[in-house]
Amino acid sequence: MKQIFLITIALLMTLSSAAQTTKEVYVGYSSVMDYVKVSAFGRTSEETGYGKGLEVGLNYIRPITKPLAVTYGIQAMYGWDKGTDSNSNVSGKDQFIKFLVPVSLLCELRPSSSRFAFEPFVGINGSFYALGKTKIGGTTYDWFDGKDSFELNRLLFGWHVGANFVYDRFVLGFNYQEDFLDYADSSPFLQADARWANIEFRFGYRF
Repeated sequence: MKQIFLITIALLMTLSSAAQTTKEVYVGYSSVMDYVKVSAFGRTSEETGYGKGLEVGLNYIRPITKPLAVTYGIQAMYGWDKGTDSNSNVSGKDQFIKFLVPVSLLCELRPSSSRFAFEPFVGINGSFYALGKTKIGGTTYDWFDGKDSFELNRLLFGWHVGANFVYDRFVLGFNYQEDFLDYADSSPFLQADARWANIEFRFGYRF
C-alpha cells in the first residue's frame, strides 16, 4: 500500500502543473471520532471517543467538463484529546500528526453570472500518521512501536463526502471522512473493529 500512496503523490504533482488548474489554500477544524468495537473471550464492548483537530491544506481544482471537476491535494493535521479514566481516575492525553492526500469528484452549481456557487463532492483519500502517542500519568505510549498489546497502522485509506459554499474566491466547506480499514490489527484472542472518522469545517481562498 505504501507504493500506491507514493504513486498517488507523484501523480498529483504532475497534474498540478496544468495551466487551467485553480489552487486553494485552507485552514480547518475537526471533531475527531474514534469508533472501537472489541471482542475477546466471548465478550464484546463498544466505545466512541471524541477529540479535536486542526488542519492546513492545499487543493488543486482541475475542470473536466462543466459542471464537473477533479480536486486533489495534501493536508497536514494535528489532533488531540484529553480525558480521565473513570476506573483509575488517571488523566491522559492523545496526540497525533497525519498527512492526508484527498482526491474528489466535484460538481459546481453556479447560477449564471453569479459570484455564489454550491459544490458538492465525494472522493477517496490516503493518510499517513507521522506521529501518534498517548500519555497516561507519567508514562508515554507510542502507537506504532509494537510494544503494546497491538501495533496501530500508519498508512490507511478511506472515503469522504462534503460540500463547499463559494463566494468569489472565498470558500466555506465541510466534509465527513472515514477510513475503510481498521487502524489496529486483530489477533486470535482479540478481535478489534477500530476506525478513525472526522467531521471537518474549513475556510479557504482560491487563486
